Amino acid sequence: MKYIAFSSGMVLLFATYNIAHAEDTPASPSKAKTIEEPRLLDITTVTARRRLEKEQDVPATVSVIRGEELESTRTYQIQDLPQLLPGLTAQFLQPRQSSIAIRGIGNNPANEGLEGSAGIYLDNVYLGRPGLAVFDLLDIAQVDLLRGPQGTLFGKNTTAGVLNITSRKPVFRSENAVEASFGSRDYEQYKVMINQPLNDQAAVRISAYKTHDDGWVKNTYNNQNLNEINRTGVRGQLLLQPSESFNLRLIAEHNEEDSSTGTLVPYSYGPWTPNSFSAVGFPPFILPNPGANLPAGRPGSNSTNGLTHANNLGAGNRNYDPKDYKVTVDGRQRTRTSQDALSAEANWDFNGYKLTSITAWRDWNFKPDNDLDRTDLNGVRGGSDVKHTQYSQEVRLASPLGKRIDYVVGAYYYYQDIENHEQYVTGPSAFALTTIYPNNSAFSGLGYAKTNSYALFGQGTWHITEKLDLTAGLRATLEKKEARVVQNRITPIPVFLSPLLDNYDTGIQHQKDESLSALLTGSYWFNDRILGYASLASSEKSGGYNINGVASPGAVLGTDALNIDPEKANNLELGIKSSWLDQRLIANANLFLTKVTDYQASTGASINGTYTGLLTNVGDLTSKGMEFDLRALVNQHLSLGLNGAYTDATFDRGTAPTPAEEFDGSGGTANSGYGKGTRSIAGNRVNGASRWAFSSNANVRWNVADNLEHYGTVQYSWRSENYGDVNNSEYSKIAGYGLLNLSTGLRMTSGKHRWDFSLWARNVLDKRYFLGVTNAGSNLYVGSAGQPRTIGASLRYDF
Repeated sequence: MKYIAFSSGMVLLFATYNIAHAEDTPASPSKAKTIEEPRLLDITTVTARRRLEKEQDVPATVSVIRGEELESTRTYQIQDLPQLLPGLTAQFLQPRQSSIAIRGIGNNPANEGLEGSAGIYLDNVYLGRPGLAVFDLLDIAQVDLLRGPQGTLFGKNTTAGVLNITSRKPVFRSENAVEASFGSRDYEQYKVMINQPLNDQAAVRISAYKTHDDGWVKNTYNNQNLNEINRTGVRGQLLLQPSESFNLRLIAEHNEEDSSTGTLVPYSYGPWTPNSFSAVGFPPFILPNPGANLPAGRPGSNSTNGLTHANNLGAGNRNYDPKDYKVTVDGRQRTRTSQDALSAEANWDFNGYKLTSITAWRDWNFKPDNDLDRTDLNGVRGGSDVKHTQYSQEVRLASPLGKRIDYVVGAYYYYQDIENHEQYVTGPSAFALTTIYPNNSAFSGLGYAKTNSYALFGQGTWHITEKLDLTAGLRATLEKKEARVVQNRITPIPVFLSPLLDNYDTGIQHQKDESLSALLTGSYWFNDRILGYASLASSEKSGGYNINGVASPGAVLGTDALNIDPEKANNLELGIKSSWLDQRLIANANLFLTKVTDYQASTGASINGTYTGLLTNVGDLTSKGMEFDLRALVNQHLSLGLNGAYTDATFDRGTAPTPAEEFDGSGGTANSGYGKGTRSIAGNRVNGASRWAFSSNANVRWNVADNLEHYGTVQYSWRSENYGDVNNSEYSKIAGYGLLNLSTGLRMTSGKHRWDFSLWARNVLDKRYFLGVTNAGSNLYVGSAGQPRTIGASLRYDF
């Protein structure tokens, strides 16, 4: 099917090209005259080196998606960005359990004691958790993807790279817009933007959105849809520019969501092993599954799976394919988030020297209420309430450009206070489903972590000749963490109480990490159009602490089992950037080799005969491959783009539980039963890392009449299969998929007024795909279902 999808996309792409090419022929008097377009491709400016530079002039691997591209492809969620950025992977299960990976590195677990390997920045402010970026991408200027360690200038835990999101700034002219969109599943999205100068020294910009989608996962228990989206948000900005040498940008944001996003569908199952805990830190819940993804030749005929066990207990039959996007649950599926943020960026210019200060505060709250046994039996419900607060202060000084040596130096402080309160309630079927939790009981735990991070950094470029540059950077970081886990005993107390569920208190624990990150890059201009570069970089992601407060491994293994060591990365990169045909063709490519030691991930261990999730340094890995970016302006009407990545990310050493398909049907042996033994993962592919990923697009535009422009976009992306589990279990394999998106519209301009009407379709071929698959306990996997075909229309009015 992927080849059919790719062929369909190419047919549409070339059909679009032929239409546009036909418009290039000399027009007869009866035909509308064509518009005059710039003959050059737009070269975007980036801040990859903390100063404004042309993308093609930066000796680093940077991909840029402009806000116009997000709008034309109707991309408004961070989990959809990989369709435009092949080097990026977004694993989205729900706002708390979300992560991004770059070059296969960064699919870190949902644990508040750790930050992600790939950093996310919004308007120059580091976001301490990926969930803080789960909102509509509203009024965005551009998104930059910086690949590889970015330790010197984007230093906070960026062993994999940085996703840098920049919103549109206030401008000193009147810009106002309203937009309404409607589509499949009662999809509605409303957006408002008001930009007004208050005087010649101050301007204000206010952007707001409201989004609803009925959802695309059917609950057969009550015939209602889940994965519903209800999000609202507003961003207000004030730009003060009293003189040419000073400006101040103030930003206030609020985002909130009350949805059933994060409803995971049954994906695959292995042999059922009672008394087994989830690898992501949740209690052991039986997940029904039809076994549609059961590996051929591995029927496990002499064992019991989760579906059979649940059905024997009286649960409703759920014998359906995962691609049906169906669940059967009798309880609520709800996730609620709220987020507030303030930031102030001040810039002073002293005779060409630019001093920048960025002060920021952000608060994020997450409250779930979910049916966690995932059956229509009254088993277990609850979730993890999370409260996250962060402050940061950055000061940096950038020297003037054009000197023999230019540099950026600065200091950075970051404070984080995060709390995770796990709460679960059991019903009359709990013990039958879990064989460990008593019926009609309650259990809870509390974990918190506090971080103080201090850094000094500097990066300079020596222009040895007009063509040859040498860049070096260094960052020294001191990070102090404090954490505590308190686990409360189940009430009422069962007759047989596992030590994993007894009272437990770690007391206050302390960690201290000192690290150096470094960069050395040589670049050479072969001529004024071709830039070659070679780079060595190292970075470190700080250690952490497993603060899940229910079934804590520390209760049996000791408090030291909760400590996670720092993760370190070293990267070698060779690349070339070039433009051809009077800047009508851009061709960039690079090779990379990344070594990561002490990679932080979730695995599992057998503790007193019970399998429990274990957050640890799972081992070392190597990620190597190549990436390319091609852009062409065919004529004044048509532009084409193709970018892709080959990533071979594999573990060099480490251990993980034996895959479920090696279960021997009798409860396992010391080395064969899942949860009963472990094996080496050396040679395994890193979970979440697709070997191949591509994205292509075609954009057309021409005047059909005076003040009337027609435009269209065809965008097709494809990525190969990957695994959801570090042990590469066949039950966790996620099939490759391709997605085709189309849009077309008309713009009518009259003075300062412009109407824009568009028709669009996302996932035109209705491909059923999964954003992530996770082991939810008992060798049972659940998946995050990607959005099916969505067709809609939008109307925008600018004035």
